[in-house]
Amino acid sequence: MQRTLSCLKVSHLIPPVAALALVGAWNSFQLRSISALEKDGTILRGKISTAVASGNLPGDSPGRSKPTSSAPKSANTSTDWKELSARLIEAETSGEKSQLLAMIDFKKRLSEMTKEEMIAALDEIDGLDLTDDQRRMLEEAIIDPLIKADPEYALNRFADQIEADSNGIGWQLSTALCDWAKKDLAGATAWFDRQIAEGNFESKTLDGKSDMRVKFESALLETLLSTDLDAARSRLAAIPEEQRREVLEQLPFPDLGAPDQKAYADLVRDLVPSDERAGSFANIATQLIENGGSYDKVTAFLDSVQATPAERIASAIQTANSQLSSIALEGNVTRADVDRLREWLTRQAPGQMDSITGKAIAEAAQDDGKFQFSEASQLALQYQKSSGNDDVLVSFLESYSARSNIEEAIHLADMISDPKRREAILKHLK
Repeated sequence: MQRTLSCLKVSHLIPPVAALALVGAWNSFQLRSISALEKDGTILRGKISTAVASGNLPGDSPGRSKPTSSAPKSANTSTDWKELSARLIEAETSGEKSQLLAMIDFKKRLSEMTKEEMIAALDEIDGLDLTDDQRRMLEEAIIDPLIKADPEYALNRFADQIEADSNGIGWQLSTALCDWAKKDLAGATAWFDRQIAEGNFESKTLDGKSDMRVKFESALLETLLSTDLDAARSRLAAIPEEQRREVLEQLPFPDLGAPDQKAYADLVRDLVPSDERAGSFANIATQLIENGGSYDKVTAFLDSVQATPAERIASAIQTANSQLSSIALEGNVTRADVDRLREWLTRQAPGQMDSITGKAIAEAAQDDGKFQFSEASQLALQYQKSSGNDDVLVSFLESYSARSNIEEAIHLADMISDPKRREAILKHLK
């Protein structure tokens, strides 16, 4: 079975916001495509083109002489890495345009380096008197092209930083293991197991859990899933039971081929604790519906794995919440949006369409977007009236969103027709 492995794409491994701040400007630049940034306007496009052509960095004075090429100096020629790191850090805090211009120039330099030049650069950086921030920024910038050139070397060189810099270099190196496993599964597996045995994946946190161990196990599992399902099952079974769901959820599920998605679902059913399986299916649904996904994608998956009623309901709830929340980030949630959702819910969660609808509408109103609680409450009320039962309104008012808008919620609770349910909701709100 052949397919192209995505090796834990960045979009599926984005760390928390606080962690991203530590990664620095280079990673923040990588998370945005040049084509997307160019939409900022013709003036910025012109500046980008000029910067790339001239090899200029932010901070260059108008009369300053400029090199004729932005290509990196060879390994035998000195580069002022200390000055460059200082300028990159300055760019990180001086605004998007300056950051963008600096990163474009630096990325161009790195793309033209050979593996040997990158290694020489790292050796030179090791010997410099740099601050921790300067050294980390330069190393994190160089490590990505180095991984592409030689993932095994990158892993060996920076193995001692995997846990020490888990949200920076450690996070980047998890992709190196996946790249290496594609080329040499036995070698990559042996290296990983040796690092575990030597204690390089031991966490110093109170719970003893290593987030890096989870990420690296997932990186290896992605390759095993398509090449050796028995080995994938054995490896996942050897992981502590409470960590198995998280290892699986690190995988970029939409990028897996249909047979591998089926194998993934089987691993969830066989090895994830029973009280967490619904959550695993909900996570799959989220990945399938987000970033331009569709209800049809979720349906196709559920049908292909012969999902149980419980698995379908868990997936339906998460799909509804994710889809309406995504719409709310861009604009207002309309009745047409909810009608499309409800039509899909009639097939996936019969008997629960109204309660799922109410919860999803409430979830969509939680963010600071155009779709506010007042609009959401009116939409929920419309469906309560048209459906002829209280399920939509009750589930809507059981939400955190309702608790955050208590006066409006109490007024809305008066619209519940069943006295007992109305009393229970009012008690819940107060």
